[in-house]
Amino acid sequence: MKNENLVPKVRFKGFSDPWEQRKLSEIGKIQGGGTPDSGKPEYWNGTINWFTPTEVSNNGFLENSIRKITNLGLKKSSATLLPPKTVLITSRAGVGNMGILKYPASTNQGFQSFIPDSNTDEYFIYSMQPFISRIANRWASGSTFTEISGKQMAKIEIGIPDTSEQKKISGLMKIIDNLIAANEDKLEQLKTLKKLLMQKIFSQEWRFKGFTDPWEQRKLLEVAKRLSKTSNKKELPRVEYADIISGSGKLNKNFSRQHLNDDRVGIQFFAENVLYGKLRPYLNNWLFPNFNGIAIGDFWVFQVRKNNAASFLYALIQSPQYQQISNISTGTKMPRSDWKKVSAISFDIPSTFEEQQMIGNYFLVLDDLIAANEDKLQQLKELKKYLMQNMFV
Repeated sequence: MKNENLVPKVRFKGFSDPWEQRKLSEIGKIQGGGTPDSGKPEYWNGTINWFTPTEVSNNGFLENSIRKITNLGLKKSSATLLPPKTVLITSRAGVGNMGILKYPASTNQGFQSFIPDSNTDEYFIYSMQPFISRIANRWASGSTFTEISGKQMAKIEIGIPDTSEQKKISGLMKIIDNLIAANEDKLEQLKTLKKLLMQKIFSQEWRFKGFTDPWEQRKLLEVAKRLSKTSNKKELPRVEYADIISGSGKLNKNFSRQHLNDDRVGIQFFAENVLYGKLRPYLNNWLFPNFNGIAIGDFWVFQVRKNNAASFLYALIQSPQYQQISNISTGTKMPRSDWKKVSAISFDIPSTFEEQQMIGNYFLVLDDLIAANEDKLQQLKELKKYLMQNMFV
């Protein structure tokens, strides 16, 4: 009879045998590390990679370490030259982080690394990081810092299939990990691009083609009026700080426009008003809603004045100049933007509605692109989580 506890819920076609429960020492070798004498310069600045735990954080394949040691340093210390495909496993002060050696390398004593045997796929072991880390942290002990010994690491048991199924699973996990890493890089690039464009466009270093008129110095209240009318209409959705994803201007997935029987009082806003969170302004809580509602909490609600573009106003409150002024706040424990300061400052504003709209709409498109990539990244992470829960035992 099959042991149902050792049969994953999701499998590749053609695999049906239960997995085996094996200790790490039964499918490979556990190897510690060491540190050459720091007072011996001849041991350092060599060509052999020497990793420390701070360089390993479940970040896939490892190529180059920050520091390198010499052959003499390796020989005169307890450090060991580990072969490629070794899975580095941190064993102290952050137990259970992993990385895979792409080339021969050594480590300091903060590791109990796993050298797989010929029937064990290194990326399969690396993919089991959450399981191995959970056990390692449970067994780790110490007063100054927690640590797990090599003997304890060797006793950790995991469920493992035959080599061919390992390779199928590790191949899929590698693809997903690479997609996640690529999307994280793309998302970071888009956010960096937005930051750069904010600096260049609002400093007028860059202009859209066809616009040459000089910008005007105008105070915020010349561009928009601040709304203060309150409402407790039950049919209107409430927006509060917790509903907005910081720095993105997007509502989180738990937000619902249906707040039945909610009669809390707040500032009423309309579609294409601009909401700015004045409490702890460094949290960057802003919103450009496409619906009517009620702002609950410490928000300023702006309505654009005639002949000005609402989308530009939304971009303006994210601009470096506005952020600099709004973060000059009052209060210490609960700092709030100072309206007197914000309303007294003049900002550089395009003199034509068309240029304002061009700038505002451009940033809206960029925001949508960032949000789409964030959604894709989240979907990939959720897919990985599902596979981890269902393809492993």
